[in-house]
Amino acid sequence: MPLTEVQEKLKTIPDEYLVEVYNYLELLEYKILYKKQNEPSKKKFPNRHPGILKDPNFYMSPNFDEPLEDFKEYM
Repeated sequence: MPLTEVQEKLKTIPDEYLVEVYNYLELLEYKILYKKQNEPSKKKFPNRHPGILKDPNFYMSPNFDEPLEDFKEYM
């Protein structure tokens, strides 16, 4: 709907009802802002989904917890 049509409709509304139109426009602004702030986090992290690490495809060496030789002088 073009803006000119909306403006023409607004001209036909009596002045005492223009406050209600304005209040409705404010409500719509609030709804739009609320929707933008509460978008699902799926868009932020599109590759993440529950259960992604159920079947691990990685190898951890048996000596993973042992100190590294590079840091022996600090220990």
